[in-house]
Amino acid sequence: MELQQQKNSFGRTSKLSLVIAPQKIQQLFFTAPYKILRPFHQGDFLQIMVVKVSAGLMAGDCQEVSIQLEDRAKAEFLSQSYEKIHQMDIGEATRTGKINIGSGSVLFYAPLPVLPFADSAFSNRFDIFLADASSRLFYADILACGRAARGERFKYRLYRSRVRIRQAGRLIYADNLRFAPQENPFGYEGLTQYEGHTHLGNYVLMNFPLQEEELRSFVSSLKLPSSCLFGITAFAPQCFCLKILAQGSEILVQLQDKLKEKLRSFT
Repeated sequence: MELQQQKNSFGRTSKLSLVIAPQKIQQLFFTAPYKILRPFHQGDFLQIMVVKVSAGLMAGDCQEVSIQLEDRAKAEFLSQSYEKIHQMDIGEATRTGKINIGSGSVLFYAPLPVLPFADSAFSNRFDIFLADASSRLFYADILACGRAARGERFKYRLYRSRVRIRQAGRLIYADNLRFAPQENPFGYEGLTQYEGHTHLGNYVLMNFPLQEEELRSFVSSLKLPSSCLFGITAFAPQCFCLKILAQGSEILVQLQDKLKEKLRSFT
């Protein structure tokens, strides 16, 4: 799909850049619509609330995110609301991100779900670099099928998410998700797609002292609704990708919180 470009509604690229040292933000820079609230402390973790002073992503919006954790820093990024991607006559919204996680550092990057409106288009790319096997990461991405209650199941034009994770310079995880419902004559409701579900959760856990069976047992112990489907892939020692299909976002947000709670016990 080739998308015509539309002028950024902010007139320039929106940027967010942070350097985080243990227990403090060392450097901070942002432009509209980004804002950072005064961080909270939860034990050794610095909880950082990212606020976007806008109604959501519009055609032409272009955002750049840069996050660097110095050695032994621990940070959790929070979002204040769902990520709404509004209807677009032409064009798309884009976001690129670069994350560096130092030795002995821990990052929880788990925003609230993405909600694409009918005829919206969004491309997202994150490149994540871990210094070594002592660097820990929890990365989450939850995608809705659209505003289902308004009859907008898979009515958006494009959703693309590309994530690359390197450890000590070596690529160990790559995910290239591309949904273009208006191009697909078979739709995304059927077998091997959403299979009648409305939300897809994707969770990456890296370098926490967990084994696959322990993670599988933990997810099963949460007594998720029987309609949920999940699978776990181990792609490196103590590195896992958990994908889950569900009816509704609340289940996946609760799972996200439970996973963070368990992982925090290892830090």
